[in-house]
Amino acid sequence: MSTLTQASTYQRILDSLAAPAPRDYTPQFHIAPERWGWTIFDGDVSIARFTLDGDYAFDIWKFSPFDPPIMANSEPAGAVYDLHTAHNTFVNFPVSRCGDIAEGVENVGDCMEAEWLPRSGAELHLRITGKFLEGQHIQYDVRVFYDPQRVQYRFFFDAEAWKIRSTGGEPINMMLAGALTDTAEKRRWTHSLWADPQDQVKRLMHSNALFNATDYGDSTGRWRTKNAPLTGAWIAYAAHPEFNPAMLIREANAPIQFATCSQLFDEHLIWQSAGLDELDEGYFHFVMRTEFVNLPAALAQEFLAGAMDPPRPARWRTKLIALPFHMGVENSFETSADPWEPEDCPIIVLEDMACWADDAAHSGSRSLKLTGEAFHHWKTLMPVGAVCSVQPNSRYRLSGWIKTEGVERFARLELASYEYTYNNIIDITHSAHVAGDTDWTYVETDLDTGDEAYVMPRLSLYARGTAWFDDVKLEKVGE
Repeated sequence: MSTLTQASTYQRILDSLAAPAPRDYTPQFHIAPERWGWTIFDGDVSIARFTLDGDYAFDIWKFSPFDPPIMANSEPAGAVYDLHTAHNTFVNFPVSRCGDIAEGVENVGDCMEAEWLPRSGAELHLRITGKFLEGQHIQYDVRVFYDPQRVQYRFFFDAEAWKIRSTGGEPINMMLAGALTDTAEKRRWTHSLWADPQDQVKRLMHSNALFNATDYGDSTGRWRTKNAPLTGAWIAYAAHPEFNPAMLIREANAPIQFATCSQLFDEHLIWQSAGLDELDEGYFHFVMRTEFVNLPAALAQEFLAGAMDPPRPARWRTKLIALPFHMGVENSFETSADPWEPEDCPIIVLEDMACWADDAAHSGSRSLKLTGEAFHHWKTLMPVGAVCSVQPNSRYRLSGWIKTEGVERFARLELASYEYTYNNIIDITHSAHVAGDTDWTYVETDLDTGDEAYVMPRLSLYARGTAWFDDVKLEKVGE
């Protein structure tokens, strides 16, 4: 493992954060309870939110008392609060995945306590702790203060665990509300950047096709995991003209690995057990201290320009068809997405070339084709990757054309609202049924989104028969 020098990329990041001249300022931090946890204020200006819903997480949108907020999402959170209704950046602590630390505990989060030390003043300190029956102990420390040398707020996130048996763990994630969006003009980041143990900068483009239709997103993590130095490691999102969030590893007593979530909005910071201080009876003690910063745009662009591209295999072990699904336009499914280009929309993944039909089309030369082989058999296609992000309390319409042959029950379009994961469906509507032998038939269905921030369009066939779908459109039609 290499030893980073003063000329390392890590040191260059630190040097780039220094302001041309110091600027004295005394913050007046305080916290205010709210529905999801606490909002952090400096005086009467809110700068971040700490949430207690599920895993602990920080949503940060202001990095200096002298600059305007940097917002991925300016809308209020509403009644539903998760990643895609967050204002900006989620730095979260997935304590729910610490079951190996607290054996026999069904929900680790229920055993954790959060305390502000203090709750106001020139510096905030939040300590989150959990102590368990066999001496296992988890602790997170979060500090926020103002640095006159940087002329910025500084955010430190430290993780520490005692008496652990795990071969590895995921104490901190960097999750970004604007990492993936439904339209290009709202896109914020196109790449992840990091430095490997030899301090070579590498990059990975944010492509739903790459992660959902090739080996890059497979469960083995062959491509999406990245080795990092023991300390002096960093990982960042790039390239936005103002905001390129980065996590710096200030200290660690075990090797660190980064991994990109298959949905591309999440960079995992993972520790490995090798090198840990052994306590007794096979238990270990783990420490990782990090700082969250805004990588200056000029340096982010420089790193991006000189970074190594991902390796391009001569042959994929897995290579599926990825068809873009854009909002606000008719999707005629004529061209597959290039996995080596950043993609700003969800994709429909096809495992079988027969589903990408050239034997019928409402427009162009291709359509999507589903074939049912049993009377009680569902076949469904839906976009994955970047979500179909929508405005809460609005009406959306899913429309398209369906052709059927020998369909015993029905083919239809379905539109559902959901929270955070595809399984958490709140409301669902469907179009009129098309059955039997029917030429191209226009169908549509409307859905009121309520408090939800995204919807799931689905193309469905129930029972035996064949259905073709073409020129499918998801659009906003009213408040």
